[in-house]
Amino acid sequence: MQNPAIQLTGVVKRFKQHEVLKGLNLVVPERSIFAFLGNNGEGKSTAIRLMLGLLHPDQGRIQILGRDITTERKWILKQTGCLVEAPSAYPNLTAREFLRIACVLKSLSLTEIDRVLGVVGLFGDGRRLISQFSLGMKQRLALAHALLGSPKLLILDEPGNGLDPVGMQEIRNLIASLPETGNCTVLVSSHQLDEVEKIATHLALLKNGRVQFQSEMAALYAQQDAYLTLLVDDAVLAQRVLMESWSIRLLKSRLRVHNLYVCIVFHRNWLIK
Repeated sequence: MQNPAIQLTGVVKRFKQHEVLKGLNLVVPERSIFAFLGNNGEGKSTAIRLMLGLLHPDQGRIQILGRDITTERKWILKQTGCLVEAPSAYPNLTAREFLRIACVLKSLSLTEIDRVLGVVGLFGDGRRLISQFSLGMKQRLALAHALLGSPKLLILDEPGNGLDPVGMQEIRNLIASLPETGNCTVLVSSHQLDEVEKIATHLALLKNGRVQFQSEMAALYAQQDAYLTLLVDDAVLAQRVLMESWSIRLLKSRLRVHNLYVCIVFHRNWLIK
């Protein structure tokens, strides 16, 4: 049996008297796109910093790619690409110059520059100044930087922050392709389920310093009802039209009528024709 890409066991982290993580247990399978969900302030960024060895746990064990972060941090970081919070780059450099510096620092071949720019769709923009990039382009450049050296693991902390819908779609499509094109595992932290559920294969919900729920996305869908809310002028008329005109596999009691809207509740495996 293969080792998971990330495994946290009983991890506790305190800042003075405040306990942010309270016995965190997490298992991220290899070659997955793993959504690490939680509201702001629940400890997602703290957990990510622990995974990268930027912070040390007060209790518990952290294994990345089968190795302990406390003793194998240098090896782990060579195999890991990350994007934590907002992308940062020198605005007075071109994208190629920025990536060239990273290649030199990491003792990588300069051929990596063309490869990662191609992966993120910036090959034709490599000679442009970073100051001329949109936020979405800067986010893709940060991902290119994280992909240098073909890491086995990518850790992305809120990669869609501040992006417009088009930029969000670009980043989402790019992340979805990475396990295949980059042969890696991707952990994406977010507070927006509706965004990550479009690409994630697995999910964990962090609340009050603990993982409250962890599952494959398919298992989650099998357990959850879905909701469709329709804003209407006449809810009673809308109810009659829905029940008479649509072939909807639901019990009548599952259609909730309010003054201004109709809420249809159905299982994800039920059909609306």
